Amino acid sequence: MRNAAKENIIVVCTIALCFMLTISLCAAFSGGGLLTVFSAERTGGSSAYVIAVGGYDDITLARSSADLIKQRGGAGYISEGDTIEIIYAVYPDGESANKALTSLGEGSAYVKEIEISASKLKWADKDVKTIAVSALRYYDEAFSVLYTTANELNSKSIGIDDAKTKIRVLKAQIEDIKSDFYQNIKDNEKEQITEIKLALITSIALLDNINATSNAALYTSSVRYALVQLVFCRQALMNRI
Repeated sequence: MRNAAKENIIVVCTIALCFMLTISLCAAFSGGGLLTVFSAERTGGSSAYVIAVGGYDDITLARSSADLIKQRGGAGYISEGDTIEIIYAVYPDGESANKALTSLGEGSAYVKEIEISASKLKWADKDVKTIAVSALRYYDEAFSVLYTTANELNSKSIGIDDAKTKIRVLKAQIEDIKSDFYQNIKDNEKEQITEIKLALITSIALLDNINATSNAALYTSSVRYALVQLVFCRQALMNRI
């Protein structure tokens, strides 16, 4: 189980949602469908979709439910806002999310769209825009790997060792993107450049925080939790640049 300190690393970037477990939880998560291409870093916006439930009045009860969700392989991502919600899992499109929701068979659950704003990067000249767009592809890479890895673990088509290898390779890819960005952007101190740098660092931290457990369900949960954080951090980033 990840400790509270690790879970709070990305809290400044995130909006939260929360949920109650049913016996069919694990079967529902895979969802099906291939990851669609996200284009928010170019000119168009994009969305991710979550299965969530709200209505918790007591944070202690919500945390207890979230822990149970994590033990079954769900993200169990909690946040307190106007309401307390928990997220089970993230999907790249509404069709996959609704298919998983149907499999879940939980009447109080719902699919929620997480909209990610478009940015034309008007603050950047042509060369800087090209460099920024290249760096922002970290999100597509990370979403795809985290999403497919969690689903493959859930379906038992891969084991933990294979999943850990996928995460290590992904981390190396994002580190390469980060290195190229830092090298190409040189001494540019624009606020938006700093935001992109922070997003790259944060995405690497999310991967580092994936639980190094030998329990398949908890490892799947940790991958899904990282994906939830990735989506909300991306949403925050695109609102700022």
